[in-house]
Amino acid sequence: MPLPALQERLHFLLANAIEKSTKLGYSTGARSYINFCAAHNLPIDPTPSTLALYIAYTSLHHGSGPKYLTGARHFLKSSFPDFDTNRAHPSVQAAIRGSKKVRADPVTRKLPLRTSHLSTFLDTARATGSYDDLLFITIVSCCFYGCHRSGELVQSNDKRLRDPRKTIRRSSLIFSDGRAQYRLPYHKADPFYRGSDVAFIKQEIADPVALLKEYSARRDALHDALPYLFLREDGSPPDRTWFDLKFFAVVDRRYYGGHSLRAGGATFFAGLGLPEDIIMALGRWSSQAWRIYVRENPAVRAELILASMASQHHPT
Repeated sequence: MPLPALQERLHFLLANAIEKSTKLGYSTGARSYINFCAAHNLPIDPTPSTLALYIAYTSLHHGSGPKYLTGARHFLKSSFPDFDTNRAHPSVQAAIRGSKKVRADPVTRKLPLRTSHLSTFLDTARATGSYDDLLFITIVSCCFYGCHRSGELVQSNDKRLRDPRKTIRRSSLIFSDGRAQYRLPYHKADPFYRGSDVAFIKQEIADPVALLKEYSARRDALHDALPYLFLREDGSPPDRTWFDLKFFAVVDRRYYGGHSLRAGGATFFAGLGLPEDIIMALGRWSSQAWRIYVRENPAVRAELILASMASQHHPT
């Protein structure tokens, strides 16, 4: 391969080393830093003094300055190799610590969804008989019992961030021995697209196996030639606006959010007494991510503790 073509290939690989959504966030941080330098007549050379002043400036408006520096680093590191050394300077680190204290906001977590909510969504689908309402409760059930991030089944509103490689395909859905299973091509703990099989067993409330069978039959009658599993009646992928409109028609957005589905599933399985390693596997959590998740989600932690106490009082 000629050297120019090899260099072009290298640039392509570098551009694809991070996710589109991450790159978009990084560009926001880089723009913020460059605009700060321009507004204050400072060179963009990230000296310890400039970086510390940037943190001081952002702390007046928001607490994202330290995160924005990561974005600035992504775009400036090649031009300024000392970026990491300068960011580690004591004055910059002190400014970052001070910013985090001054701008500290309490961590607020949305409540986990409960099976009673699933029943309400299912009742709506049965009352309307609507294809899209059936699709919605199927997605909700799969997110809940599969401990999915909702973004794994629902597309971003920003079409620039959509990636067909991450979309579940209809051909991966199989039914066997009373179970349902499909292939999730990508998730956060799987950055190299190895894929994971997500399996479902029969559940008493909003059974995902039965819903997937019912939905896929109606879907195939309309969209048999299209490759993706979850499609609206008009053939378009379910996006965030569509999902939120139906979701928040039932639950209060002050207390619930898209992440409530994943938290609800984890809480449900913890309440059944499943060991943590099983729940981690169901939700495709790494060990470190699971520790953080349990720490920041009191409902999940409480259910795990209660299950542990019950097992100690009633040993098998």
